[in-house]
Amino acid sequence: MSSVSLNVLLHVSRTGLQAQQTKMNVLAHNISNINTTGYKSMRAEFQELLDGRLTDELREGSNRVSSEAAGVRLSATQRLFEQGQLEMSAYPWDLAIEGDGFFQVRLPDGSVGYTRDGSFRLDGEGRLVTADGYMLIPPFALPPDTEDAMVTPEGVVMVRRRGETDPVPLATITLARFTNPEGLDDSGDNLFRQTVASGNPVVAPPGTWGMGHLVGHALEKSNVDLAQEMVDLISTQRAYTLIIHVLQASDEMLGMANQMRSA
Repeated sequence: MSSVSLNVLLHVSRTGLQAQQTKMNVLAHNISNINTTGYKSMRAEFQELLDGRLTDELREGSNRVSSEAAGVRLSATQRLFEQGQLEMSAYPWDLAIEGDGFFQVRLPDGSVGYTRDGSFRLDGEGRLVTADGYMLIPPFALPPDTEDAMVTPEGVVMVRRRGETDPVPLATITLARFTNPEGLDDSGDNLFRQTVASGNPVVAPPGTWGMGHLVGHALEKSNVDLAQEMVDLISTQRAYTLIIHVLQASDEMLGMANQMRSA
């Protein structure tokens, strides 16, 4: 094996280390968010790197053809939007989506954010807001004399005011659904933004146009499978260790080749 071939092997090992490090970072991020309401797990997607993408210095004299594998690279980090388990809550404005759809909230810059986190609270004006203070869209405010309120599975906010016996509808919470939710931009804080890849949202009441239903007094838990994440983390760590051994062996062989040349 020539020294140039060893250089190529070092390049292949380096791309493997980078891929395994990226995968470990993604797995660690999933595990750290296992208790985050409405969190959707991520998965690192990789693709084969062909010799045609190598530099001329590495390819020259290596006896490799342009279609020969030369390592791996990250192609995408995919969000997995499978349903998380629902957990009952004692707070009346905790809402969970059972099925497809996102809550819509107004961000500080005026744009619309999308989230599965339904842990809403009432602000000083009786409006539903997220824990960070982002107002639910479409907005509504409870009357000051509200004595009881509930949200139906179809998103209708029912309110019973002081002196009344029967609740009356106040507003309807709508949801947004995307043709390609994996194309949404992750803005952090459990929020997503619309992109060209995600397409335009379809906005409709729960239970219509493919939307899920709302469940009151409940929150959607993270969809992270801790057991599977730990298995993947262990296998990734082992792969990382094996690649390091390959790097060490290649480095030793490269040193021996240099010594033989200088002898």
